[in-house]
Amino acid sequence: MKLFLNRLFFTAGFILWTILASAQQRFYATISPAQINKDEYVTLRLVVENANDIQKIAPPVLPNFKLVSGPNQESGMSNVNGNVSQYIALSYILQPKSSGKFTINASTAVIGNKTVKSNPVSVVVKNETSGNSSPASQNTNPFSMMMPEENPNKIDIKDYVLHKGENLQDKVSKNMKLLMQTDKKSCYVGEPIVATYKLYTRLKSESKLSKNPSFNGFSVVDIPLPDGSNYSRETLNGRDYNVYTIRKAQLYGLQPGEVELESAELDNNIEFLKDEAGGNAQALLNGFRVSPDALVTQTVTLKSTPVMVTVKPLPEAGKPASFKGAVGNFNIEAALAKDKFTTDETGTFAIRISGSGNLNLVTAPDINWPDGIEAFEPKLTDNISNVTVPVSGEKVFSFSFAVQKEGSYTLPKIQFSYFDPQTGTYKKDSTKPISFTVSKGTGTPAYSHVDEAKKPEISMLNQIFHHRWWIVLFVGIVIFVGLYYWLRAETRKEKIAEQKIAEEKKALELAIEAAAISQKNPLEETQACLYREDCVEFYAVFNKEMKQFISDRFNLAIIQINSKSITTAMDKSGIENETVLQLQQLMQEIEWQLYTPFVQTEKRNELYDRASNLIAQLRIS
Repeated sequence: MKLFLNRLFFTAGFILWTILASAQQRFYATISPAQINKDEYVTLRLVVENANDIQKIAPPVLPNFKLVSGPNQESGMSNVNGNVSQYIALSYILQPKSSGKFTINASTAVIGNKTVKSNPVSVVVKNETSGNSSPASQNTNPFSMMMPEENPNKIDIKDYVLHKGENLQDKVSKNMKLLMQTDKKSCYVGEPIVATYKLYTRLKSESKLSKNPSFNGFSVVDIPLPDGSNYSRETLNGRDYNVYTIRKAQLYGLQPGEVELESAELDNNIEFLKDEAGGNAQALLNGFRVSPDALVTQTVTLKSTPVMVTVKPLPEAGKPASFKGAVGNFNIEAALAKDKFTTDETGTFAIRISGSGNLNLVTAPDINWPDGIEAFEPKLTDNISNVTVPVSGEKVFSFSFAVQKEGSYTLPKIQFSYFDPQTGTYKKDSTKPISFTVSKGTGTPAYSHVDEAKKPEISMLNQIFHHRWWIVLFVGIVIFVGLYYWLRAETRKEKIAEQKIAEEKKALELAIEAAAISQKNPLEETQACLYREDCVEFYAVFNKEMKQFISDRFNLAIIQINSKSITTAMDKSGIENETVLQLQQLMQEIEWQLYTPFVQTEKRNELYDRASNLIAQLRIS
């Protein structure tokens, strides 16, 4: 009997826990805009919310689209009416191959040991042109680079002739450079840095981007670029170059620290004329056919130099209680759809936040709803421009709400706080109080239309039967509580008997555990997986064992392990900041490998060696 009741009790608890957990975790897809012309682009986003063990996010098959850029990683946190959620997203910029209505099938993600699917999304591609074909970033788009015909005198024909004994790499590096430039070297958390990758070239080449930076630690907003045929002329170190912008992005720092903006790599196919065929140089430049025997074709990979930037923390002094991470310059407005309605209707309360800054990360402000009002989750609509720096536009949060009793109500003013990086101060804006009136509706029982004298009398038994679900609920609660206390009394007896044995074992287990920890490799499974060619779960095992080590070393629950908790725990242990940053960067790189379907197996040894060195340092710290 006890075994049956135990199972019944814990089964009910497990079902309740499962319902609550599944209500919080989501995997979904969005596509924007939903309708485009055939020369325009769409952004597909795959979003995972409130998941702690994401092993893989796999994009769908895209037969009707060309992949222009992606996957680009995003991560962040939102807070709606006190409900905090975290998300990780992969975004892809797509170019349609033809016109029509296309449905992109569900994507899959592996979360823990469970495979889940997103929703399918649709887009309409009209058979029209807008005259503005600007992808968000050119990821693998080959483009030819030619000297401008209107400036033939600036072309140095000697650059195209490869003389005997001349070093080809030196000739390329002198005439082609891939540079990464930023508009500044430091910013606040949430303030954008604009990173631009440019190709400076004096040679004719066919080029494509082979390594596109992922910008770990930043929320990335790519700035639309013209196609590859557009270029500018710039002078660098006294020499004229054609300049092509390969990628331009706004980077919004997610946490403070010194962060490296990684390099990009560009593969280039370059044609040179042999020394003895130098007379054909002008013909080559003018686009005429030249004998293949007179040419030397060379493939060269250019690599930009990484740039270090400083992401500064937001000041604690003067931070308002209503501040939720907005950085930029914003204002807030609020309005009711109508200020008079009945208890049969629902009201609509809209809040608009507009301005410029990290608008993609701005969440709904908190609302102190008056008593008697039941509010529902808001619906979000936005109109955001990625062309401006910082991002500009607006977000509108629409709340539906119901009022049970007639009367006059007032929605209090709503305060919105943000940090202005231009002045280095926190600022506030607020709405005005809004009043409305609710009158009694007609939502009464069916017999309310009968004359008062003819209304049937409702007996006590009928009233109880009419509200029979109350009885079911009450009986269920009584049974559940009774089971709980009965099981508690039974298990207390067993615990008293087991406690003494547990205490005797505890000292021995602690001694054994201490000895085992000092000898055991925390990355034992990872090491075994490292030397197996068929071990596809390397990064999942690596991530699990690193989190387990951090949990054991700093007495943290695995579910609580994040950048902030690691920093706090290591600071309390007196560990140097450099070691803290190294561990944060290592965990970010491991997690990035989990979130992208394009796994870089060549980095396994490097990451494993870094992890082993850090573990050795932390054991003696």
